[in-house]
Amino acid sequence: MEKGTLIVVATQKGFAAKIAFVRKDGKPSELPISVMAFKDASLNGKTCDFERDGGRLTKIVVDGTQLYPLANIPLTARSSGVPSPVTGNTGVSDSMEIRATFLPKDVQDLELQIHKTGIDNFALKLNKAARYDDKMGKFQFFKRERKGENYEIKPFYGSLDIPAIAERQRSVAKQLLGSNNLFSFNLAIDWRLIQGLGHESVYETSISLHHVYGIPFLTASSIKGMVRGWVINEFFGKDDLKKAEDRALMDKTFCDWFGCGEKSFYKSARQGNITFIDAFPVTAPVIEVDVMNPHYGPYYADASGRTPPADYHNPVPVHFLTVAKTAFLFSIGSHNPTFLIEQIGEKTIVQWFKEALTSHGLGAKTAVGYGYFKETQ
Repeated sequence: MEKGTLIVVATQKGFAAKIAFVRKDGKPSELPISVMAFKDASLNGKTCDFERDGGRLTKIVVDGTQLYPLANIPLTARSSGVPSPVTGNTGVSDSMEIRATFLPKDVQDLELQIHKTGIDNFALKLNKAARYDDKMGKFQFFKRERKGENYEIKPFYGSLDIPAIAERQRSVAKQLLGSNNLFSFNLAIDWRLIQGLGHESVYETSISLHHVYGIPFLTASSIKGMVRGWVINEFFGKDDLKKAEDRALMDKTFCDWFGCGEKSFYKSARQGNITFIDAFPVTAPVIEVDVMNPHYGPYYADASGRTPPADYHNPVPVHFLTVAKTAFLFSIGSHNPTFLIEQIGEKTIVQWFKEALTSHGLGAKTAVGYGYFKETQ
């Protein structure tokens, strides 16, 4: 390990730190500390031992106490009762760094405890404990550098009983609709699923997570809209997509299933008789980082239309989170079982439902392979 002296000074945003040391050639040098934050200047002037890899700090020790990293316990090995799925490369460190967040000071002071136990609500970890990268000047959940920091966010669900959440959702639906009026089935994501990509977020992109459990889930409204669109396109628009929805609204069964307005078979606004239920995962959701690589940013940003989509523009990678390799419990029912056996094009609503999930897909970017489901093994 190399030896140096800590220099900690107060700034408008807190405290900045660096290590003053002497290089092997005898020349003095300084190494900024960006891997951790200091809450005060009490360590200013302290002698330290440190290690680095390609210019990046990997360890800082003062008076025999390791300041960074705080604990060599990977998130996937922390006691929780439920093993945590990980994203991408398991050799890459977790992005969570409490001192690099904007959490209150009293929460940051619990840094050692938080890093030991983890944050068992993924929504809180992603959105409230967001890591701010000073070098990039923005919040980051993923970073890759040839010579520098490499990290990505890793989900951790603690002792949350995920299968029980899905089963409780089905149980409530049975109580509301009747046990004989509900169809439930499991389907797994065929590759990756994108949900809530454009929602508000401190990052450039977002992901839909349950506000209580912190896990990915599929809202009933998005499921219903997807199935409705699939029926319109595949049956009423099979020969001609023009005015396919108008033709669908003139079909009695379609109106019975999804509801309709005044310009419809019933000539009046009606509520649909089919109830779609939020879909919850039946296994611990796997979160994977994906990337969009827009090549022509200046072309799209130029409202005047004078900038061409030329090859000399630099691509700007935009990372986003997806759900992968995860099975969900889907449920659909009706207070009146008659509507569950009615058919459009010789298919019941349940058959249309399954077909839409496996052939049309749910969420964003279905045209390029995202959001498709398959039968579970």
